[in-house]
Amino acid sequence: MDILKNYDKLSDKHCIEYINFLCENDIHFSILCDFTSVSFDPILPEEISNKFSPLIWFILAGYTFESIKSFQDLITFEAGFGQDNIGSIVTVLIKGIMQIIIKSKRDEDIILFNRYALDTILEIKNTDSIQDSMEAILSNPKNRKIIKNLQKNSKN
Repeated sequence: MDILKNYDKLSDKHCIEYINFLCENDIHFSILCDFTSVSFDPILPEEISNKFSPLIWFILAGYTFESIKSFQDLITFEAGFGQDNIGSIVTVLIKGIMQIIIKSKRDEDIILFNRYALDTILEIKNTDSIQDSMEAILSNPKNRKIIKNLQKNSKN
């Protein structure tokens, strides 16, 4: 549906705008990401990658923050993992960023951006089914006559 595609595009746009704003203003932040939208170069050892849950939380501060590069549909940054601080370049698709979190002055987590699945929140009307229903009603000559009479009466 167009509304869902438009909403996803809007969410992606807001997400990258927040990231660019935070980077331009030297504000450290965290991102919560869908694991399927994240890649590592070089690939991390299994003993590290197997510990990741479906959602990964990256804290972007210090050198990791300084290494952020943002593009229209993804960001990259360098990070260290595990006890040995194994370095990897992390690539995250913008569509996979679920939240952007900053710290308040009182060290509280503030969710600056939160991605929602719009179809789970709103009832999205399917305009195709409405059109099909209207065509079914109008396919009966008696219904067409009733609608014409109603339209005439509403004009008077």
